[in-house]
Parts: sequence; C-alpha cells; structure tokens
Amino acid sequence: MSRARGLAVAALLALAACAGPVAVPLPRDDPRPAALLAAFAEQAGRREGLRGDARLAVDADSPQPLHLRSRQSLWLERPASLRIEVQGMLGATLAVLAIDGRQYAFFDTGSRRFDQGPLTDDVLWRVARLSLQPDEVVAVVLGGPRLGPDLPVRAAYAVGEGGVRVELGGDEGASRALEFDAEGKLRAWVARDPDRGVWTARFDDYADVAGESLAHRVSIDTGDTRAVLQLSHVELNPSLPADIFRLDGLAARSGAEGG
Repeated sequence: MSRARGLAVAALLALAACAGPVAVPLPRDDPRPAALLAAFAEQAGRREGLRGDARLAVDADSPQPLHLRSRQSLWLERPASLRIEVQGMLGATLAVLAIDGRQYAFFDTGSRRFDQGPLTDDVLWRVARLSLQPDEVVAVVLGGPRLGPDLPVRAAYAVGEGGVRVELGGDEGASRALEFDAEGKLRAWVARDPDRGVWTARFDDYADVAGESLAHRVSIDTGDTRAVLQLSHVELNPSLPADIFRLDGLAARSGAEGG
C-alpha cells in the first residue's frame, strides 16, 4: 500500500471514530428489540412516584443567556404532579413550585411573591427555561415515559458494544428513539414531534434503589436549553401526603402578609 493511500485510509478511520458507533440494521426476526421494549414497559409500569434530593444545572443561550445552579428537594408522581423546593444555605427554602397536574403554584420566599393558576404549557419555561411539560419531566426522572400503542416499531439497530436502538413512529409524524446498552439499561431517549421539534434525554450513573436500577444523572437537551439533574437520597414509590402538590397554606399566609 502506498504511503498516500495509507494516509487516506487512516483519515477515513479517524473520521469514522469521531462519528461515533456505527448503527447496523437488525433483521426483523431479531428478538432483542421486542424483549427490551417489554422489559422497559414493565419497569415503567412499576414506577409511580419518587422523592429525593437533586442538584440541577441549567444552561440556555437564547433568548437571554441563563446559567442556573441549584440544590433541590424533589417529589413527583405520575402522570404530571411534581413539587420542587429550591434550597439555599443551611437548608433554607428559597422557592417552591408545585404542580398537581391541573394547577400550578409558585412561591418565592425572599420576595414573598406567590403565583398560581391553571397549568399552562410554559410554566417550566418561565421557571427554569425548560420547554418540556410536567408529565415529560416526571417520566424522564422516573427512568422513561410509558409507551403507547400509537407508536409502533419502525426500525431497530445494533449500536456500540452490544447496544440496541429501537425507533418508533406514528402516522402523524411523531417519533421516538430508545437506545439501550448491553445490559438493557436505557441510555438515550429522543422525542420528535412535528409541532415541537426534537428533545433528548440521556441516562447515566445507574444505582440500585430498593431493587430497581435507576439513573441518578439525567441530562435533557431541548435545543435551546441543556439541563442536568443529579439525584441523591432517592426513594421510589414513596407514600406522599395528599396535598403535597398544592400550596394552599402558603397562599393563605402570603395573602395575609401582603394585606
């Protein structure tokens, strides 16, 4: 082999390495995609809620730069209920956001400002510049959304070292892609919707929680915002107070102090 040809081959190999693992289409009778999806659906069905602590990092470039770092206490429950308490020095609560699936409430302890009302599509955008819905955040932190029958399997690929990527697609242009590693752990979730574009979640730092393997590091990229949630002291399916996703008491106290 001539020196020039050898250099060309080396350059092509280097480009292939930079491009990441090659995706090889799996034959239709390969049992792995169906088995992975069945195990994933069973896992999602067991997970209804979560309580834990978290460190959140949010970086956004537009419309205005944002670099947010916070420590939080977190409670959530399917399908779309969550409570986030932002913690300051010595564990003092700086702010609380509560969503019960229908209403939201936000309380800033420093300014004593209290907002509440019907849940809107932009609540998480206004609070954390994250263009996701509460049900999507709940599902991602619990390890992945539940899959509906409207998104059948369109293709499957072998990726990396023993990994599998399964692509699902519906008739309305929506699609999902799930990438599993060789151990069957979900590593990436890609959601594409015609009216919203694409967002991606990545799952790392798996650790055991009461017999369940749960990702303790979740990274979300919506194109305009990147968020990383690092979980700790996690409890799955905890028994939660009925009113934990409401701030009725804070609303009354805030109104009395403001008046």
